[in-house]
Amino acid sequence: MRIALLIFLTLQLQATTIELTAEQEKDWQIETQTPQSSEVVRLGEFIAQVTTPPQYLYSITLPFEAQVQKLHVAPYEQVEKEQLLAEVTGKTWIETQQQFIADAIELKHYEQVAKRKNLLCREEIIPKKECVASNAKLTTYKSKLSASKTLLFSYGATPTMVKKLYESLTINPTLTIHSPTNGKLLKLNVRVGKSTTASEALFIIQREGELWLECELPVTKATHLSRGQKVNIAFANQTFESELLLHAPTINPENQTQKVRFSLPQEKTLLSGLRDTATISIENKILKVAKKSVISLDGKNTVFLKTAKGYEVLAIEIIGEEGSNYYLKDMPQLHNPIATTSVLILKSLMEGEDE
Repeated sequence: MRIALLIFLTLQLQATTIELTAEQEKDWQIETQTPQSSEVVRLGEFIAQVTTPPQYLYSITLPFEAQVQKLHVAPYEQVEKEQLLAEVTGKTWIETQQQFIADAIELKHYEQVAKRKNLLCREEIIPKKECVASNAKLTTYKSKLSASKTLLFSYGATPTMVKKLYESLTINPTLTIHSPTNGKLLKLNVRVGKSTTASEALFIIQREGELWLECELPVTKATHLSRGQKVNIAFANQTFESELLLHAPTINPENQTQKVRFSLPQEKTLLSGLRDTATISIENKILKVAKKSVISLDGKNTVFLKTAKGYEVLAIEIIGEEGSNYYLKDMPQLHNPIATTSVLILKSLMEGEDE
């Protein structure tokens, strides 16, 4: 057979098509098969993780050092908006109230002074310039009180608390912390009697909403996906339709992967942090061929297409794989039979033509 191949190779040097007789095909055991069409491309299996979008996470902090006096919740509990979470106290909290009270007392005093002087000015008992000076001073103390009020709000005081403080001029040593939203208490970083530091996350609450599924795909796979594209995902024993939300703008130089993010339907009972294998498929008209039919020729993935004239080389584009098959981009020529065996022999004949 080897001698016959060499003789035939010599005869084919000037040919543009590899012509074989039925006897030669039989001797070299060349078989063909027409590629199968499919509407689904299986990109492969990848490790993926369920994550929580940052817009659904709330971190509760205090801008001053405080001591926890009482806790009203435990980790992983469901909490409601405005629900009481904890009671704390702190030197800065008390001093800020003291400053607010001092500003409030001064403001109330100058309100009375300004009111009296404005009345005297209208009756022309005192010069108008005294009223102007008095009203300017009143405006200054209003600004001071407004600044103190804003500081109290930034520390967690509510409008009701500030109003009561203004009216009673009595310090409340305890500050209550309330939940800003409905959700689950993911982390509780405080305990009774513990002192907290400024800007330390005391509570982290996860609001209900759709989660994300993130994974890293080889660049060769990620390029087949575009933002907004619909995909089918099998993950953690569940199958669902998803949408590509984002391609990472960079590629990991160590393993040439690109991070991608998919939507996760809210009705799916999956928890943030879950890691498992995700099988990702996309809907696309493709052709499926056996891997043994594909061979590299001149640096390109090729198949040998059988035509009426003989066997011709056809460059192909592989867009996925599964088991022993490749998924190819649909081309009209590929709807004809291709060689599935003895492709090395055909490659030798083709390379012989280029000598």
